[in-house]
Amino acid sequence: MLRPEQGNVCLLGDACHPTLPYQAQGAAMAVEDAVVLSRLLGRLNKKQEAGANADDCPTVGAALKVYESLRKTRTLTNVKGANANRYWNHLEDGPRQEARDEAMLSFKKHEWALLDPVYDQNLYGFDVIEDADRVAAYVFGA
Repeated sequence: MLRPEQGNVCLLGDACHPTLPYQAQGAAMAVEDAVVLSRLLGRLNKKQEAGANADDCPTVGAALKVYESLRKTRTLTNVKGANANRYWNHLEDGPRQEARDEAMLSFKKHEWALLDPVYDQNLYGFDVIEDADRVAAYVFGA
């Protein structure tokens, strides 16, 4: 069982990164947050149960700081992507809208990130468990 601490607060999901619905990632970010937090606290718990010296063992507060640092870039990318999609989804009729439509129909390169396969791979193919476990192993030890 984790050693008790006072004064820690943790937000996840829409409470800390509310987003527009234009990228369909709001619930996904909340699930990823929960996975990362559980992996980090689980690793910390194992270290504490193994009898780690309290002075040598990271605290829950330290784990929460790692959680924040792991999630910040990814969730910010999702929120910015949703904002950009709002723009591209609501273009008024005209040359920019026509260029967007042509790019979508022909899979041509376009400045809209959602038409970029590398962006899509990073958005939909990111392995949050691998990322959390890699960092947890570094911070809390194997």
